[in-house]
Amino acid sequence: MNRKTRIIFRADGNSRIGLGHVTRSLALVNMLRLEFECVFAIQSPDQALQERIREVCDGIIVLPPAEPDADRFVHELDAYISAEEIVVLDGYTFGTAYQKNIKSRGTALVCIDDIHTYTFVADAVINQAGGVSPVKYQIAPYTRLLIGPHYALLRPAFLRAAKAARTIPEGELHVLVCMGGADPDNHTLQALEALQAIPAVKHIEIVVGSAYTRLHELKQHLKEQPQAKLHRDLSAESLRRLMAKCQAAVTSASGISYEYAAVGGLLFVKQTADNQAGMHQFLTTEGIAQEYSNLSKVLQQGISEEKFETQLTTQRQFFDGKSPERLLELFKSLSLATSLKLRKVVPNDLQLLFDLANDPEVRRHSFNPEPIPLQDHTRWFQAKLDNPNAILYLAEENGKPAAHIRFDMNDKTATISYLIAADFRGKGLGHTVLLKGTQQLLQDRPDVQLVEGLVQQEHKASVRSFEKAGFAYGNVDPAHPKAFRFVWQPKAQA
Repeated sequence: MNRKTRIIFRADGNSRIGLGHVTRSLALVNMLRLEFECVFAIQSPDQALQERIREVCDGIIVLPPAEPDADRFVHELDAYISAEEIVVLDGYTFGTAYQKNIKSRGTALVCIDDIHTYTFVADAVINQAGGVSPVKYQIAPYTRLLIGPHYALLRPAFLRAAKAARTIPEGELHVLVCMGGADPDNHTLQALEALQAIPAVKHIEIVVGSAYTRLHELKQHLKEQPQAKLHRDLSAESLRRLMAKCQAAVTSASGISYEYAAVGGLLFVKQTADNQAGMHQFLTTEGIAQEYSNLSKVLQQGISEEKFETQLTTQRQFFDGKSPERLLELFKSLSLATSLKLRKVVPNDLQLLFDLANDPEVRRHSFNPEPIPLQDHTRWFQAKLDNPNAILYLAEENGKPAAHIRFDMNDKTATISYLIAADFRGKGLGHTVLLKGTQQLLQDRPDVQLVEGLVQQEHKASVRSFEKAGFAYGNVDPAHPKAFRFVWQPKAQA
């Protein structure tokens, strides 16, 4: 039985920075936990937060406090990671240096982001905010960008809600208020006061988290407000049920707004932090939500069934409840790349390489498309094994051949030839094979000064693989003027 790939999730949360990073990371854990071993790494969590994490994770790594500018900060995961793990980072302190340290260990890396303020060298970046142009990101050639609410990091209760039928709740007007788990500036109280001034609002459901520090002040205010009810530390399912009772909601432009939009109803969003600007603009521009400034005017007019249905129809266009399937595909691809092991070709691999080389798809993209006779292949194979300047590797996934990569040395230049086995095509392995093969070559032959590869221009998948692996376009090879020549200089990559 194959061991599950381990994913280490790294995020922090407390009353000062809020719980948004932890909440959305745990939402991703819920999407992946059946297929992967999920472990959470966090600095100095309180007991309540530890218990919340343990509910869904297989383990927790409690890290000692370290400021982002401390030398040891970028190395805080060194003892826990290798080329066999996947790391997910969610937070604004995990900049380029932190990411590079993880990638230097061969670890697959995913970043959850919403500010795009530094260069990313991760294998993938998830930004669930809509309306973000890829050009805003500075990324490595191989980095995948997964942008928009089709990758929404929603908890299971809200994923189910996005797929469920929804009609306007009957009865008096209920409005939900939730400004995030911490809300240090107490926008909760401000929204409450605004709603209390609207006669049409009969019930106000206020939700705060464990990191909310203005609880005493809020409770004092609520003593004279019988129509308002306070809810604290609700489970996801309890929060979903509460949202389902409410025809409208007032939220911050954060993950909570996505959760209400997944349930469905009139939504008013307020930007309560600088990093919410993009989310706020997207929600209001696309009609998923309305500006907080419209709250009084709209609610005083009342919420008709038609108005509710119009809002719901727009929200359902963006939140379809299928983000787990899309994200699971990403992590399965990374897991496959993580489990890929290289070994040197041995004499018993003759038939295996013969079958790989004669695959019709391989022949179609070769410079010589004709089938290779076994006799010719045998002579070629033995000559390569006897040649110290020919380095042949097999890439295997749990013992199953996935790819072959060969380097032919001429002085200090290595020329690549590689192919992917039929069962592993279309899984995004090409650039991984090139990267792992080149890295292994440089370990075995540190004298290499240039690695090059020739690719037929019409072989789009291979062209993209070389681009994603960080190879540059070189001068055309005179012997193959219609082929792209890709080059990698180890010193330039260091």
